[in-house]
Amino acid sequence: RSIDELICPSPFPPSTVMISFIIDALHSIPHFNFRFQQIKPNFVLRLESDYTQSLALICGLVLSVSLLLLFTIIITWVCQCCARTDTTVKPRRKVKRLSIILFILSIFCFFFLGFCLFGNDKINRGVQSSIVSLNDVNHQFKIGLTTSGQLTEISRNASIHIKNLEQLVLDKSKGPGTNQTLISEIDTLLTSLSDSIDTVMKKLDILKKDFSNMSVLERTKSLAEMIEFERWLLLVILLSIMLCVLFAGVISFCRQSKKGAVGFSGVGILIFIVCWILLAVVLPLTVALTDFCSQGGDFLAETVNQPILKSLAFYSECDPRPSHDNLPPHLGISNMSDELSNMQGVKTKLDSLMDTAFNKSEEVQKASFLLLEDGTRSLKTIGALESGFACYAYREDMRAMKNGICGEAVLGSAVLTLCLVLLALFMFTLLLIVSKSWNLFTRLGNDYVEVDEDDPFFPRTAGSAIPVDIYGTHIAGNPRTRDRTEPSTGTTTATANGGEADPLWSRAAGSSNSGGLGRSPYDDHYGNYQDHYNV
Repeated sequence: RSIDELICPSPFPPSTVMISFIIDALHSIPHFNFRFQQIKPNFVLRLESDYTQSLALICGLVLSVSLLLLFTIIITWVCQCCARTDTTVKPRRKVKRLSIILFILSIFCFFFLGFCLFGNDKINRGVQSSIVSLNDVNHQFKIGLTTSGQLTEISRNASIHIKNLEQLVLDKSKGPGTNQTLISEIDTLLTSLSDSIDTVMKKLDILKKDFSNMSVLERTKSLAEMIEFERWLLLVILLSIMLCVLFAGVISFCRQSKKGAVGFSGVGILIFIVCWILLAVVLPLTVALTDFCSQGGDFLAETVNQPILKSLAFYSECDPRPSHDNLPPHLGISNMSDELSNMQGVKTKLDSLMDTAFNKSEEVQKASFLLLEDGTRSLKTIGALESGFACYAYREDMRAMKNGICGEAVLGSAVLTLCLVLLALFMFTLLLIVSKSWNLFTRLGNDYVEVDEDDPFFPRTAGSAIPVDIYGTHIAGNPRTRDRTEPSTGTTTATANGGEADPLWSRAAGSSNSGGLGRSPYDDHYGNYQDHYNV
């Protein structure tokens, strides 16, 4: 039996055709136990059952595929490390094309991660909606049971008052001149009232027993709240970490950084493993959820007692008109209301006979008034009880409960599962291709120069190529030529005449030094500078 047969027998509306397709598609997945025997996909929540074994096999199949892909990535990386490539030849077009491919794959991974977060939030909203509705139904049942307890107390008091009135009538009937025919009719009416009160009390006891297992709903609500919060928070944290890693990878791909690509490869293999572990957990749970929505009636019948289950089924398909008579027939609340209403007519006839038989005895009227007060209170209480179990008090909550679990949660689980599959495959492709960038991408240069490196604007060898005369009269203080013995041009006081401090104007124009070269004031001897001073 399906959930729709027990809780919502009406077919899916046209707006949920897609959800119905998802449930049918995932429910049709073959289920096998550990002996590889195909079993029926009936939802059962027992660890030793064949159904649990089938879910474990689905999880194991996903993990096997992930191990195969991980082994493929490792083999590819080892081959890439051992391959001999010429790192000095890096075609610019090839590097650019590789960075664009990595960037596009990363964008797709971002896209799938976003939809994973959407599916996770969709599941959370659906489950929370069902939890709130379940809490409302549970609370409404408690109000109804409290009202039935009040009605039981009133009926018990009415039964005592009827017995007191019977004893009083019996005592009065022994007096002289009493009409025994009227006494007989009064006794019959009192017996009828007593039987009606007993019938109401029996039905109230049955109602209390039927809803005595309300702790199941309370435990289900508490357990669902705890599990759902932890599930939602764990997925948000893991998916957020994946987003951060992918963002760092995109930056390294755009900068064509070898260090960034290698770092992304190391962290990316971890999120690849996490992605497949999530898929191995999410896929079996999604299949279990669709099996519950399709064939979960037997599980509910074992967990929840039959009267509550029948009540839930009635509330799911009833017409929520604002009337007190729209009640589950198996609860017998309508019969109790009819009994109490009939008691008012019997009570009116009883008062008339007692007034005639006992000549409006004050003692009899006082006892009859107590019974009349019980009848008035019981009618008010049965009205509250009808309101507590009426269709309009549960219809919307039941619809929200079903749409939350077998609607939004199923859709969110399907989106999350599909996006995890695509994300895992794209991460596999990305990790294979990123290994190509290890040899194509280069280390990014620094903006500073190390101590043992040459200045790119002024190498160390450039100092020896600077002409000595560029320093003018301050050549003696130049640290680059302080200890050199190059021949002088004779134009400075520090190098003319063997270092003698003769003024330039005291020397003849054609005089020369033994270490110098003869030059005229107007001759240009700097054209062959390299020939004379090859430093």
